[in-house]
Amino acid sequence: MSTETLTRALLHAKTVALVGASADPNKNTGRPQRFLKTHGFQGRVIPINPNRNEVQGLRAYPSLADAPGPIDHAFIMVPAPHVPAVITDCAAAGVLVCTIYTDGFAETGAAGKALQEEIVQIARDAGMRLIGPNSMGVINTRAGMTLTINAFLEKPELKTGRIGVISQSGSVIGTMMSRGAARGIGFSSLVSIGNECDVGVGELLGLMVDDPETDAALLFLEGIRDAHVLAANARRAFDVGKPVIAYKLGRSDVGRELAVSHSGAIAGPDASVDAFFRHHGILRVDMLETLFELPPLIMNARPTRGRRVAVVTTTGGGSAMVVDRLGAAGLELVPPSAKLKARMADFGLDLGNRRIIDLTMAGTGKGVYGAALEVLLNEHDLDAVVAVVGTSAQFHPEVAVQPIIEAPKTGKPLAVFLVPQADHSLTLLQDAGIAAFRTPEACADGVRALVDWRTPALQPDPGPLSDAARLLAQADGDSLSELDAAAVFAAIGVPMAPTAILNDPSAALDTDMTFPVAAKVLSPDLPHKTEAGAVALNISDRAALTEQAQIIWDAAHAHAPDAQLDGILVQPMVSGLAEVLVGYRRDPETGPVVVLGIGGVLAEVYGDATVRPAPVDTATAREMINEVRGLAPIRGYRNMPKGDLDALAGVVAAVSRLAAIERPCILEAEINPLCVAKAGAGVLAVDALIRLTP
Repeated sequence: MSTETLTRALLHAKTVALVGASADPNKNTGRPQRFLKTHGFQGRVIPINPNRNEVQGLRAYPSLADAPGPIDHAFIMVPAPHVPAVITDCAAAGVLVCTIYTDGFAETGAAGKALQEEIVQIARDAGMRLIGPNSMGVINTRAGMTLTINAFLEKPELKTGRIGVISQSGSVIGTMMSRGAARGIGFSSLVSIGNECDVGVGELLGLMVDDPETDAALLFLEGIRDAHVLAANARRAFDVGKPVIAYKLGRSDVGRELAVSHSGAIAGPDASVDAFFRHHGILRVDMLETLFELPPLIMNARPTRGRRVAVVTTTGGGSAMVVDRLGAAGLELVPPSAKLKARMADFGLDLGNRRIIDLTMAGTGKGVYGAALEVLLNEHDLDAVVAVVGTSAQFHPEVAVQPIIEAPKTGKPLAVFLVPQADHSLTLLQDAGIAAFRTPEACADGVRALVDWRTPALQPDPGPLSDAARLLAQADGDSLSELDAAAVFAAIGVPMAPTAILNDPSAALDTDMTFPVAAKVLSPDLPHKTEAGAVALNISDRAALTEQAQIIWDAAHAHAPDAQLDGILVQPMVSGLAEVLVGYRRDPETGPVVVLGIGGVLAEVYGDATVRPAPVDTATAREMINEVRGLAPIRGYRNMPKGDLDALAGVVAAVSRLAAIERPCILEAEINPLCVAKAGAGVLAVDALIRLTP
């Protein structure tokens, strides 16, 4: 089915069928028909009810097979066990799209999942598309198409607008509409996506990108199910100037325990989601309120160059509420420039050097607030301006609110926080297309989202990976031994420490190796050898090596009696200016990511890491190095000796290239530690871990 056909059937249907329609207009299954009539749907409505000849004044039909066609869109409201039969009828009748309100599918367990897979297969065989199951419906405010049971549609009028909404939570559709209405905000279309058994968030976003009557898209997400499609359409949205703003649940640590590698633990699922959004040009907000209030701030805007923000206010206390949160979010609050000081001196005002531009008292004078804004909005080294208005917003909007409305449109983002409840002033700002926030928390969240916004990152060419793929294909089992994992890393260009293998603890070292050395039990079943007591460090000579080899062998066997022990791996002791962790994993939501953090056995304790969707280029890898706090010393902090950051960036980029190997699929891979020597002296990996998907 083409995109144009899907859009027409989904949002601009000429004929809709209501399967399971109730004659009681107050029941959930009776509401869609009543709402369609109330909100002026001009198409044909066909109730399907085998027990009635008439439903709410319209002729009803016992089944879709008996109904006159063609039918563009069917809204299905029958119990779950009957849905497959209805989907079969829809396919036979040539229905293009079915929205399934019914729940009881994959969200309920194995039996529900099997039922969902059955209806998907029926639809796929017929070339029919599905929304849901567990969907509250689809709304197109411009066409009066209100295929939903949501009670908010009891309102006699729906405000139209140019913002699209996609929600994985059905009830949130009503929440969005009610909160939007309270702010005078209207929407173009709203879709409750439910289980996403077929059409997903990413594909729907693509429809909104192509919609000439939608200027921005709001996403309410519980999870990411189609990361590749979402990423592609988010990039398209950025290219055509349609901001995508996401509110996603799940900022918890649940799921970290599922990872074997340190990188899976220190860069948990939400860090991957944050990185995914930034990487693909999606703005993420932390507050539901910000979803509604942010769009005017970023409409026709582009990502800022930095994080420099000026706050101008007529109330010290009110601005402090915003400033506290802006500072906590890592934004740089900028004191008044010499130009602004000079301009305010014309009004007898000495601003000093405080990082809040406080016009209290003097700001109520004629022309003061407007003059300050004119200077600030033309300051080239500012990334955004926050205007805070006190009591005058409620009683005298002409003092500070009107100057904001009349301020020059320079393209610099301007956010406004009104301290009192000032509905009239909020409406004035809303009508002028100016972002007006009702709480300091939402204001700070919105400005933070703005400065965190990034242009979608370039997708580098991973280059040849045939040697690494061949080595992975030869793996026996899901976990590679450290020796085999090291060979894969070496094949993608990672410098690995010299290695010798003792077949058993009593074997003699038959190669020349500089002491002291480290010894580790070689086993695919022991990913964290330190915890098993299977590592010995700083071994001084051959006799000590033989002794320590037996000790760690016995410890490994005691720790995991059934583990496969393949020998003893011996390496020279390696040191550097820093030990770092470089990891790769396939996140279940966002796909492949690369992780950089502080290395060693305490990596999880420090939790000091950064993450990006993989693969990355060396420029992005350098950005990652700059973000890890614990790497400040090797960046030259306080004249400390710099590490070889170029070599480190090269390894990060190389490890990220594992994302391009599709078969066998790598679940996670890690180097910990990677020793970073002084600038120009390179890096050396002394430990390797790779796990494949079962």
